[in-house]
Amino acid sequence: MKRIKSILLLVALPLLGIAQTKEQALQAVKERKGWYIGAGIFQSIQTTHWKYDQTPPALGVPFYNSADGFSHDVGRTLLAIGIEKKSIFGTPQLRDGIFVGNYDYHGNYLGSTYSPIYNFVDFDFGADVLFNPSAKTTADWLSDDNNQISSGGITVGASAYIRAQWVFFLSPKLRMTVLSTAVGAQYLYISNNGKGVVSQPLVPDFNYSKGWNEKIATLYFAVGTLGFETSKFSITPEVRVFSLGTSSTTLKPERLIGDVKMDDRPSVVTYGIKVLKKF
Repeated sequence: MKRIKSILLLVALPLLGIAQTKEQALQAVKERKGWYIGAGIFQSIQTTHWKYDQTPPALGVPFYNSADGFSHDVGRTLLAIGIEKKSIFGTPQLRDGIFVGNYDYHGNYLGSTYSPIYNFVDFDFGADVLFNPSAKTTADWLSDDNNQISSGGITVGASAYIRAQWVFFLSPKLRMTVLSTAVGAQYLYISNNGKGVVSQPLVPDFNYSKGWNEKIATLYFAVGTLGFETSKFSITPEVRVFSLGTSSTTLKPERLIGDVKMDDRPSVVTYGIKVLKKF
């Protein structure tokens, strides 16, 4: 009998953890509102696409079909300092629970029951300052594996967004973000030192060795899940998919008549996590 009681207690502990009154839930929703500040880290996978109008090439420039364009891999690990205003549209309406579908062992639907788990949808506004002290750049248009065209250079930028979050209460002091979506904009300034290890004879005519800068401005859509919040902290993981963007560069190959221009929109996917504290 004692063993049965112990098993029942272990089963009941998770239920006791989420037990709370509606008044406690409402108070927690109000406490969520406010300003937060913190830091994060993001891995950004980026490729810029370029072309120059010079076909056939100028006298003395090795043949390269510039009409096909060329690209650079400028992926970066970005450190972020962020600020966020939670519940910008005021205290959201609390939902008393959800209907949960029930299924047997074979997957047959047995109907639904009402689960008194409090949840709500809220809207936040945030902004980040992004930074990377050094990272390499490679030329995707080179056929061999030895395609590093820059060994370092600072990267700085900023982003701003509005996020909608579907939040569930796990306890009076702990909440979980089941799903979040955001729309935002991001700008990056990427400096390249041009200290590469490429040995192909065509590369010097691209003038990489003197260094150059690239700028990427994009609008993005972000999706996040399994975030957590307490009365003072929030942890938000997300993936940002960039749908609209533009880029520019100061790169100017030797003996080039004209400028290097964007051949296609930059391709960018960013994922990471931020930890914020209320102040």
